[in-house]
Amino acid sequence: MITDADVKKLEKTFATKNDLKESELRLNKRIDRMTKYVDFEIEPVTDFKKEFKDFKNKVFDKLDWLIGKYNKFEAEHTVLTEQNNRTNDKLDVHEERISGLEQRVVTP
Repeated sequence: MITDADVKKLEKTFATKNDLKESELRLNKRIDRMTKYVDFEIEPVTDFKKEFKDFKNKVFDKLDWLIGKYNKFEAEHTVLTEQNNRTNDKLDVHEERISGLEQRVVTP
């Protein structure tokens, strides 16, 4: 049978309910402190993230306008390049014809 002395030895060796409750309270206090610290540290990151999203949206709004203008410019440039090529081709043909006419006039 277990005597009172044995119970006291067991209480010294193993944790009692009171010991576990005290440990739980200390652990809960530490967790609360860590939660407050992490919240304090994360809050600036959250604020920065929100500000960055706003900034990104403003930049994209401006870039949408600029990209639209660029696409219009690129389309106009393509059309003008084609027109310029056609004009250069016609000028080359006219140059050949004029050179031929000049040679005929000079040589009777």
